Amino acid sequence: MSGRRDMDRRSLTEAGVIMTFASVMFAMTFTFDKVPEILAQGIQPTVFPRIVLAIIFGLAALQFGKALNVRADASVERLPAKGVPAIVFTTSAILVCFYVLMPMIGTFPTLILFCPVLAVLWGERRWALMAVSFAGFIGFIYLLFRVVMNVPLP
Repeated sequence: MSGRRDMDRRSLTEAGVIMTFASVMFAMTFTFDKVPEILAQGIQPTVFPRIVLAIIFGLAALQFGKALNVRADASVERLPAKGVPAIVFTTSAILVCFYVLMPMIGTFPTLILFCPVLAVLWGERRWALMAVSFAGFIGFIYLLFRVVMNVPLP
C-alpha cells in the first residue's frame, strides 16, 4: 500500500483537544466585562487572550493538517522517551530570573541582558546576526506593546 494516505491518530487527537480548548476559551472571552476606555490602556482586556488563543488554535490546526498528511510508507517508529535534557532546566531558571529582574530594572534592559544569555546558552555564536535579531525583536516588542496596543511596560 505504498503511497496510501494514513493518519497519525495521536497527533489528530492532541490537535483536536487543543483546538477545542482554545475555541472554548476564546468563546469565554466574550463573557468578560467591558472596561471603560479610560481604564483600558489602549486595548480591552480581552484582546491579548484572544490573540494568544487564536495563535494556539492556528498552531494546533497546522498539527492537525500535518497529522492528516502522514504517509504510511514514510512513517517512522516513535523513539522511546528520554530524560529531560539539562538545558531545559537551565533555560527555565533563566526565564525565572527574567521574570524576577524585569520589574526591578525594566523590560528593555532585561531583554538586552536576556537575549544574548539565552542565545549563548543555546549555542549561538554568530554575534552580528544575534545583534541584528535582538534589535529587531526588541523593536518589535516596543512597537507591538507601546505603539500598537499602548500598553505601558515596566
